[in-house]
Amino acid sequence: MIEVTNTMRLATDNRLEVHDFRMSEVLAPDFAIDELDLAVVGALQLNPRASWADVGRILGIDASTVSRRWTRLADAGAAWVSCQPLFTPVPALAFIEITTVAGRTLDVATELAGDAQAMTIDVAAGARDLLVTAVCMDAYRLSAYLLERVSRIPDVRSVQSHIIAGAYAEASRWRLHSLESQQEARVRETLPKRPSETTRHELGERDHALVAALSRDGRASLAELAEVIHASETTARRRLDALIARGHVRLRCELARDLTGFPVSEWFFVRVPSDRIDAAAKSLATIPEVRAVLSAAGPFNLLVAVWLRNVADGQRLETQVMRKLPHVEFVDRSVVIRPFKLVGRMLDARGFATGVVPLELGRSS
Repeated sequence: MIEVTNTMRLATDNRLEVHDFRMSEVLAPDFAIDELDLAVVGALQLNPRASWADVGRILGIDASTVSRRWTRLADAGAAWVSCQPLFTPVPALAFIEITTVAGRTLDVATELAGDAQAMTIDVAAGARDLLVTAVCMDAYRLSAYLLERVSRIPDVRSVQSHIIAGAYAEASRWRLHSLESQQEARVRETLPKRPSETTRHELGERDHALVAALSRDGRASLAELAEVIHASETTARRRLDALIARGHVRLRCELARDLTGFPVSEWFFVRVPSDRIDAAAKSLATIPEVRAVLSAAGPFNLLVAVWLRNVADGQRLETQVMRKLPHVEFVDRSVVIRPFKLVGRMLDARGFATGVVPLELGRSS
């Protein structure tokens, strides 16, 4: 099921369809946030399903104020809680560079956006037009997606895929740091206790239904989740806690990038001697601006995503890293000129959420 707002519409074949360009869609309307909004989002980055009562107590305000603040953010698409299914211990991931026919980049992006396998899509400047992070249950499904789907889309000129070997830093771990350290510690205390037994199990229909519901709204109430799986709220809570504790899903709170203070997103394509990849990646992961550090099989063995205050900071960051790690070679970089999809969330030109395409890795046979 593909859910979209009026910025896009469904074509008759259930594919997303771009409508005519309007300058008003690019010009962002004013949407202001304050320190309290950032604090609420910061708390949910640490515990995406923390109760309003807990967040309010930690921030020193009443629960109704927290709820009202979040509702305003969520209704505007400025903030949301995503659900990333991890049904297999090691999902198959690929980072895909795509070049398109001139003038058709957004058409290709929209075609791909309807795919559950296309987790994240960025429109980029530089040597590639689109950067896509694809995720599948296993390598067989991933190869089929790359060969039989992506490469055959009209107006795609070239595709270069990088199979992801591992992640030293994941975007879900990126934080606003809008809370004091003591507040952060108190939020972490509200996280559900891990069960004594966390072995991964085969998931049933109820579990898949829960994940689908959470993909649409990671903060769906227990009553709503119970209704989806036709069970009690106690059962819904127990199954949800088990999904999270056993690593079957990852919930993450996002804020539209323009509101974070880091409006510029870039991808660095890095080459490091094989015997120094581990040390270099771990060092890169400690840089505050770094969102993700991925090791890859291909001409670039590290892919690094950063959020910056301006484009010039990208050059400064590159220079600083090269001085500290002279064996790290920055082969290329691409500036994201428009976010398009982030962990299943459809984004407008400002990076605000407009709809959702729930991720579905596929079920094990």
